[in-house]
Amino acid sequence: MSLDGHNILVVEDEFLIALDLQDSLEDEGAAVIGPADTVPGALKLLSQEKICAAILDINLGRENSKDVAVKLTAADIPFLYHSGQGALEELSEWPQAPVLTKPSSPDVLITKLTELLNPVR
Repeated sequence: MSLDGHNILVVEDEFLIALDLQDSLEDEGAAVIGPADTVPGALKLLSQEKICAAILDINLGRENSKDVAVKLTAADIPFLYHSGQGALEELSEWPQAPVLTKPSSPDVLITKLTELLNPVR
């Protein structure tokens, strides 16, 4: 299943990884919002754009993406974590958010996003 017509927020502070995510998402028809490399940047995009789902890195430099996760949850927007760091204590508040370890294969990423956007009821 493709991601045609879905706006995906990418929150990632590593430039090359952000570009790789963007390419993978666009190859599946998604419109990439961002990438945002800071929490304020991500929150601004979240307030300005219609977001269908999000990919969050846990740690963004000296900050973490917890405030973004809070806003996404409040807006009922599904998200997944894509991180190379194991700050698992940060993730316990969002058991519904899948965690993919960097680097993850594009196929796995797309499959997880598709599952988030089309949950089985």
